[in-house]
Amino acid sequence: MSPQQENQVGAQEHEKVLKQFGGLVKDKALTDYVNKIGQKLAQNTERPDVQYKFFLLDSPEANAFAIPGGYIYITRGILALANDEAELAAVLGHEIGHITGRHSAERYSHGVVTSLGAAILGAAVDNPNVARAANLGQNLYLSSYSRSQENEADMLGVRYLHRAGYDPSGMNRFLTSLGAFSALEAKANGQDAAPQVNYFSTHPLTQERVSKTAGEARKYPQNQMVVNKSDYLKKIMGLAWGSSAAQGFERDGAFIHPEIGFKFNLPEFANVINRPTEVIISPKDKTAQGIAVMDMGVSKQDVSPQAYIQYEWMEKEPMQLIEPITINGIPAATAVFPGHINGRAAQIRLIALSWAPKTFIRFQIAMPQGISAEDEKAYKAMAFSFQRISKGEVGQGDTIGLVMAQQGDTIDGLARNQNKVFGKYSSEYFRVLNGLIAPQQNIRVGELYKVIRQN
Repeated sequence: MSPQQENQVGAQEHEKVLKQFGGLVKDKALTDYVNKIGQKLAQNTERPDVQYKFFLLDSPEANAFAIPGGYIYITRGILALANDEAELAAVLGHEIGHITGRHSAERYSHGVVTSLGAAILGAAVDNPNVARAANLGQNLYLSSYSRSQENEADMLGVRYLHRAGYDPSGMNRFLTSLGAFSALEAKANGQDAAPQVNYFSTHPLTQERVSKTAGEARKYPQNQMVVNKSDYLKKIMGLAWGSSAAQGFERDGAFIHPEIGFKFNLPEFANVINRPTEVIISPKDKTAQGIAVMDMGVSKQDVSPQAYIQYEWMEKEPMQLIEPITINGIPAATAVFPGHINGRAAQIRLIALSWAPKTFIRFQIAMPQGISAEDEKAYKAMAFSFQRISKGEVGQGDTIGLVMAQQGDTIDGLARNQNKVFGKYSSEYFRVLNGLIAPQQNIRVGELYKVIRQN
């Protein structure tokens, strides 16, 4: 791709990126801060022809990526895990390195932007109408870099850190913390790997890579390099942790959306993936089966839930059974039709609830043949627990708070501030979120530390 083509591609894809990742963080001071650091680093690159643009995505997933044309994206999930300005600069510098090395243009040329189609539900359910109804036809902008590309971006990123006056070891610190966080997420969810797409899905981490990055950083003088830990932590205080009130969040066994005004109970086995356009509920327990998607649909005209299912939502699919129901005072309808999940015969249950004029809340539940009565009951109970709520009924999600260590404080003691969020793993999350990875690392009196508060 020529530089001109890179610019055209970046401009075309930018709005799609914002839509897929939930838009931008609305805190102007914080977005300006990220851009200021990015521009400071960009002054030291080998590609003065590129106009770098930095964006802070309102996504809880810890990720960062670049697309052709100098478009660099970082999520608030990354900001929550970084512990100082040098670590944030390291992530931005790494992504700038991918632009310098033209890795993003190279990946795009090889078809990186590919259709997910029905990656979560439709691919498992052998029915194109289900994929269409699930609204899962999104673009995937993230694809794994090669080992050589990652190494080159690391080396360039460390170089840019040094040239901009930042501590070059910030990159190694961040990679170490992020690796520990990914492992802890997997442990807390009872899985072999973290349940959601994260930084390491696209930027593979190896011990060799960490060692090389640390070695590269040692080549540069370490004295008087900028870290800015205290200032950085103060800037991210109050930032949403996980899904925000505007996106909906999990709490006490329920999915709650204060902004739209609803909640519904989750099965005990539920692993929830909360995306801008749908909530996907699948089993994190390997013994459970089935999958469900909740989203919203708009009708062409003001119709009943029955008519919406039959003539608009699934107009090309013959329904075995469709009937009107009421769910907690909300007019609704349900229907079933046959499908397949991973080659197995399955029943697909649809539920549409009348939410507002021409607007419906939708549930799709795919249950394979032979699913246990208990699992089937749990999915149905989830949909039938749906109810309206007022904004004042629930909290506003979790946010990043700060505590200053006092004489006599311990990690376990400070971690109690976030027991409601992390439960028995509270102390482990405190360590990881604050970069205290090695067992011998401990808190220091007078220093600030992150805690996640439930609001």
